[in-house]
Amino acid sequence: MISNHYDWEPGSPAPVIRRHSEVKHAILRSYLVDYFLTLVASPAQDRIRLTIVDGFCGGGCYQNSSGKKVPGSPIVILEAMREAQVRIMDLQQRRKNIDIDVELICIDESAAAIEYLRYELEAMGYGNELKAGRIRTITGTFKDLAPTVIARAKDRSRRSGRAIFVLDQYGYKAVPRSVLASIFDTLHHAEVILTFNVDSLINYLSPGTLAAFERTTGFTGAVSAADLDRSIRSPGWRVHIQSSLYANITTTSGASFFTPFFIRPERGHGDFWLLHLSRHWKARDVMATAHWRHHNHFGHYGLPGFGMLHTGYAAKLNPENSLQAAFEFDDLAKLASNNAMLSQIPSMLAKYPDGIPFGAFFLENINTTPATRKMVQDSILELVRGKEVHVFGETGQKLNVRTDLRDAHILRLPSQKSFQFI
Repeated sequence: MISNHYDWEPGSPAPVIRRHSEVKHAILRSYLVDYFLTLVASPAQDRIRLTIVDGFCGGGCYQNSSGKKVPGSPIVILEAMREAQVRIMDLQQRRKNIDIDVELICIDESAAAIEYLRYELEAMGYGNELKAGRIRTITGTFKDLAPTVIARAKDRSRRSGRAIFVLDQYGYKAVPRSVLASIFDTLHHAEVILTFNVDSLINYLSPGTLAAFERTTGFTGAVSAADLDRSIRSPGWRVHIQSSLYANITTTSGASFFTPFFIRPERGHGDFWLLHLSRHWKARDVMATAHWRHHNHFGHYGLPGFGMLHTGYAAKLNPENSLQAAFEFDDLAKLASNNAMLSQIPSMLAKYPDGIPFGAFFLENINTTPATRKMVQDSILELVRGKEVHVFGETGQKLNVRTDLRDAHILRLPSQKSFQFI
């Protein structure tokens, strides 16, 4: 059975897009444009090569509530490539075009969706790309086709292993742990953008269904039958399961860096995660920046500053055992994050009496905060200006750093500063 909440039938109108899908597409477009701008940092570069796999591609278009046609994820990807190319040419004042050599592989279990997509691509002028194999369409499940497309991405980029997997599954079991691990084991510069319907899973799980879920997905040991026993579970059982699942997925995927955020769909369809998994901190930083840009639609349960993600997707309970308000990624959240980091950073640096390089400090804490590298840097520089943190060079000389921290800059508390921990 095809688990999809949209259906495309050739010759029929496109399905009506839901708001949460529009938000995901906006994030995808924004992220990809910034990704290409980051990747082509030098005007001397004349070519970049990577593979993008859209593992649940759909039919390529929708209609919105007004009846206007809007693009699906394959078209969003192609439009983002074109936008990035134009912006690179303009920003770098290039005379020679940058060759963005992308092979887009579109997979869907529905043959009707693939036929619909090919018609849309032809109609939008991508017929030559289809004929040349720069856009490939395949009918089948992503799970079954994953070994083939991973090998293809490796063949196209043997040295860097650069690829992006857009895995907008409808539920929670179409992308097993083994597939994620294979992606990151094979492709050094791979990234995964994964949708995971966590509320749907928690509603499904019971002591009787847990084993089947573990067999299907490979995410074993995250939840116990006791966690799901209605007769003994605690008021915070749902939060505990979210936290354990998040930790299990991220630690077993093979990724080094991750951004776990949620989207809350309209009409109470349940929260789902939008997980970005990667092996490089810059990729994580670009995605975090995209979330801040689209703050009206994304959130995270937890407090601002550091530590909000260290136990996973961890919603806190207030004294009445109800979930606290979500962290909303707006201007107030940005201010709250800065204030929290101003309070937290000195005590965190107290663990390093000889100091710690800024780059190492950031990487050590990147997965525990919604903040970007620039936000962390700005908070540290505010502490530097207040003489609460000092910056030293590699040879021990004190530096007067005002605007830009380098990875090698040593952060250290003033020698007279001390903290008492209770």
